[in-house]
Amino acid sequence: MTGLRIGWSTPWNGRSAIADFAGEVGQALLARGHEVTILRSEAGEAAAMPARPGPFPVFHLDELDDDALRRRFDVVVAHLGNHQPYHGAQVTRLDGVGMVGVFHDLFLAHLAAGWFEHAGNPMGVLDAARDLYGPEGMPEGEPFWDDLSDMVRRRPMLEWLSRRCVAAVAHAGHYEARLRQSCPGPVAVIPLAFVAPGLPPAPPASGRLTVAAIGHANANKRIDQIIMAIGSSVRLRGRCRLRVIGEATAGERARLEGLAAVLGIEPPEFTGWVDDDALRGQLRDVDVITCLRNPVLEGASASVITAMASGRPTLVTDHGCYAEIPKDTVMACRPEAEALDAMRHLERLLAHPEEGAALAARGREVALTRHAPDAYAEALLPLLERVVADRPRREARRHLFSTLGSLGLGAEDPSAGRAEAVLAGMGLARAG
Repeated sequence: MTGLRIGWSTPWNGRSAIADFAGEVGQALLARGHEVTILRSEAGEAAAMPARPGPFPVFHLDELDDDALRRRFDVVVAHLGNHQPYHGAQVTRLDGVGMVGVFHDLFLAHLAAGWFEHAGNPMGVLDAARDLYGPEGMPEGEPFWDDLSDMVRRRPMLEWLSRRCVAAVAHAGHYEARLRQSCPGPVAVIPLAFVAPGLPPAPPASGRLTVAAIGHANANKRIDQIIMAIGSSVRLRGRCRLRVIGEATAGERARLEGLAAVLGIEPPEFTGWVDDDALRGQLRDVDVITCLRNPVLEGASASVITAMASGRPTLVTDHGCYAEIPKDTVMACRPEAEALDAMRHLERLLAHPEEGAALAARGREVALTRHAPDAYAEALLPLLERVVADRPRREARRHLFSTLGSLGLGAEDPSAGRAEAVLAGMGLARAG
């Protein structure tokens, strides 16, 4: 099947990593003869952010109603992430169009809570969670927000959107089962694609280490574990410093600086948000990149791909998507012993820099091949073609049940069950 008309629903601004991904994979689809149209998904003030440049026609999702989307496109793909300002416009459109959901995050609780808040129903997220997970996942009287590790296990809110998609993509296997159980259509696992061009090479070994964390300094990035690793080692104290390249709240910055003070080591350097050019500059003297995560909220990590592509030894926590990275390409830390394992890895890098260089070279090769946009497009197209081939089935069901609804007959009415049986006999049953 060639020449698909693809609606590509994504944030489309200069600060979104998902937009970076969507642009690179979109160009790979263009190169294969498909049409790609950006359907911006930002809501509220974010919708007014300047559009990033690119070779695609650009609309906001709200500019086209469901009928227009069905006429214009063979398939619409929604790139879904855990940030209401960047994805709020997608939430109400999944059902009407029949979108393929690319789930960039396992954990969508921030999106869900933000969307209900924006809709003027802040308590609605409690009802949605209870509907999805029952009293075990969302007990009566319990606040929605709890320990993030517990929420990932009990109510990640992934199913809030996945059950409304006609197909789904996971970027790693650690949340594949949830998608297969909740999405009514096919599910594919495709490693995240990401390109970070022009990264400077790692500096030569100098007997000192600069460790960098990239991206928003959330608590789950475990930057405190690196501070403890440095502060707990006689070999690292005075020879190892930490740089946080990305935004950090005043509270998180104070917490990390306070921990460094207690341990008697140099406080982290905070750069604030940086653009791609500034990121390259900040990396010039960086020896090691930390990508620790606990809990894992994302489907996969653009930061770890960037780190590996830069040719630098990379620290990861050995669970979730990070556990699926080839073991000889990163420095894995046990979730229950991140500081201890990070300390041992950093001490060994100081003692044996040639081993770190070899590991980094293997990691770079994985980043440039396994996570290439061309590889992603090749893996995605069979799923899109399957969804397009199944479209007549879905349209027949939609029209029939729309007619039943106009007659006041809901899904619980016996006639709906008889209609399902007729559709099954015609080969038009719901795809599994």
